[in-house]
Amino acid sequence: MPQVQFASNTRRADLALVLALWHELMTEWHPEKAPLHGPMPRRSANAALSAYLNSAAWPDITREQAERACGFDIILRLASGQIDTSHATGAFFTRADNGKWFRPIDMPSTTRNELIRGVELTPEAIAIWDGASEDERLQALGEARRLLESDLESQGIPVQLLPHDAAPAVAPAVAPSVPAPATPSAQGRTGYLEALVRDIHAQPFQRVYRKRPFDAPVQGWDKRLRAYFWPAPAQGYRETAAGIRDIEQTARALAEALAEHGTWDADEQQRAVELAHAIFTWGGVPQDPKTVTASTVEAVVRAALADDAEARAHMNSGWTKVAAFVTGHLDGLGTGRPQAIWDSRVATSIVARLDGLLPAGMDPATLFPGVGTVPGRGGTRPRALSRRWPSGYKTWAGQVAGSQVVREIRDILNNGGYPNMPLPDGGTGPWTTRGVEMVLFMDGY
Repeated sequence: MPQVQFASNTRRADLALVLALWHELMTEWHPEKAPLHGPMPRRSANAALSAYLNSAAWPDITREQAERACGFDIILRLASGQIDTSHATGAFFTRADNGKWFRPIDMPSTTRNELIRGVELTPEAIAIWDGASEDERLQALGEARRLLESDLESQGIPVQLLPHDAAPAVAPAVAPSVPAPATPSAQGRTGYLEALVRDIHAQPFQRVYRKRPFDAPVQGWDKRLRAYFWPAPAQGYRETAAGIRDIEQTARALAEALAEHGTWDADEQQRAVELAHAIFTWGGVPQDPKTVTASTVEAVVRAALADDAEARAHMNSGWTKVAAFVTGHLDGLGTGRPQAIWDSRVATSIVARLDGLLPAGMDPATLFPGVGTVPGRGGTRPRALSRRWPSGYKTWAGQVAGSQVVREIRDILNNGGYPNMPLPDGGTGPWTTRGVEMVLFMDGY
């Protein structure tokens, strides 16, 4: 597959990924148009992505401001992994073979009576896409959705790249059952979590992709897990397990080496940095390379293994995934406290459901101290809440508290007469923190 060349001679992206991002953004923002055959605004701006998109002001921005997300420079930022750097400069179109695929043009503005800078795909680029195999297109589209659907942030601010529907096609069913009486005790906390587990088990779940429901609804924790996918339906439960097997094995080896020896040698340090980048790629959450060093990865692994709510290590929607992968093996050992991926989807599922279960006027911190929200958009996020929940974003206190809730749900499933957890390659076994988190991830969309 041809490559797109960026300013650095060592930074490239597959043309298929760039075309897939173009396809998906045009499909989302302008579904009335043929996605690859019309021009796209260039949107080149010398600013961080969050500043250019005015992300801190969502949802109180105009449609014109929101549509800034549909631009060629945005695509290049995503494809390059350097989201806070502008790439659609004049030099880009003359670099290497880029001019064979992308042609700068002037195009009419949709909001002003003037021409603006735009880009169109050349016939050669469209021929490359049309000539690719179905598997190649599906893989590229999946990678594009990974970047567009993830909890991406720029300079610490969550970035919204897809339109937000005030009335989603399929609203989540979160009508609560009647929980045990509220008391500020461990038993009261367990009673609410048992009610949450019952509700998820009883309520039908409808899978949604590109804002459209597909397949028949399913019911039950086990069937919900089998319905998992990320980022697209082609990457289902079994495919995801196969795709992250190497990541899981490396994460366990590095975590065990650090726990046993107290440090990493030079080779392990390099593998740790590579592991973090592999996890970020899988999650669609590229990080500033300057923040991904052997020492920062080590600090996150130490905090995760220690379940340290006061840690000062990095934490956001990318690093929470590192914390989860390096502790995932602890479930099988029956020791330690495995971390969950506490991203916007998992947090939304837990917080929204507990918000409906707790009695009016109860402060969530009474029974669930530290559990808080994580910003994210897409699907039915954000959801309306009836009480004030703290932010659980970018803090180890929120990470540890959320993971504890996920582990408690795991234990309720394993002790409460629910179906065993389906295994990716067949058979069943005890529920794990990761298995529970995957169900919550789908529930929180």
